Amino acid sequence: MTTPTTMLRLLGSIRDHLTVHSLTTPLASVRVASSLLDGEHVTVHLRPSLLPDLAAGLLAWAETLTKVTVTAWRPPHGETVHLTVTGERHDTTRVDVYGGVDFAETFGDLQPDGRQGVALSVLRGWATGSAGVAA
Repeated sequence: MTTPTTMLRLLGSIRDHLTVHSLTTPLASVRVASSLLDGEHVTVHLRPSLLPDLAAGLLAWAETLTKVTVTAWRPPHGETVHLTVTGERHDTTRVDVYGGVDFAETFGDLQPDGRQGVALSVLRGWATGSAGVAA
């Protein structure tokens, strides 16, 4: 359960993060939550874009977080792929930043409802337009 105090603190944390790091990637939404299962976390949804722009936006966030991982998830309908950067702020708030793009051969053999890790180097390649495949 997220109390108003917790919600305000988490919203303040992500507001400060956006300000300090000058993150300018367009946002679609921000969600803050706290639960016994997942703990406190912030989820940032980036506006839809093409793969190079999404990868660049996710990299910008990754550079501001610690304990960073990147995952690709192909929803069951199979038409899109969601890329997610997960990490922690300096205050240990967990942050998930994600966006979706159309499925393409770039994502290799990622099956519908499949998940796989993505190396930061692959994300960098996508951001610069290099034709790398998710590994």
